[in-house]
Amino acid sequence: MVESVAQVFRLPCLAVASVLLCSCPGPLKKPIPPLDPSKATEKQKPAEEAPAAPTSTGQVTSMPVGDLYQLVQGKAAVIYDVRPAIFHRMGHIPGSVSWPEAAFDRDLAKHEPRVRAANSQNTPVVIYCTDLACPDAVTVATKLAQRGHDVSVLQGGYQAWKNASP
Repeated sequence: MVESVAQVFRLPCLAVASVLLCSCPGPLKKPIPPLDPSKATEKQKPAEEAPAAPTSTGQVTSMPVGDLYQLVQGKAAVIYDVRPAIFHRMGHIPGSVSWPEAAFDRDLAKHEPRVRAANSQNTPVVIYCTDLACPDAVTVATKLAQRGHDVSVLQGGYQAWKNASP
């Protein structure tokens, strides 16, 4: 059963909406006309541009431990551990990949193609951190949603996983 972030954290819809509105960028700048490549010198030629973030916003949902357990058993999810890398080395959910929240921007180009592919194949993308008090999973999930990706945050994080494991 997947719930919305507002339901999990019991935030009023107005609070969630205000956070989303506050994170929107300001007005768009006037676009610069494209450079005519035939008139450009080697120094002036435009560099290859990175793909822009999608214009639509993705969805952040919450995932119970039991649902994730089934996905892990079937190897049917893309799972990211956003705790500092040392914690991932000490223990992690099987199949998860370490992508510390502090390295989100630096490693985005490395991980985003896998997230995009998972979304296109309707494979769940699950983000987790330490426990309910850890904000990193929600932070990363929100950043990915702003880039147009659908992601879920594991309820209770790694601590809930450990408590539920035999």
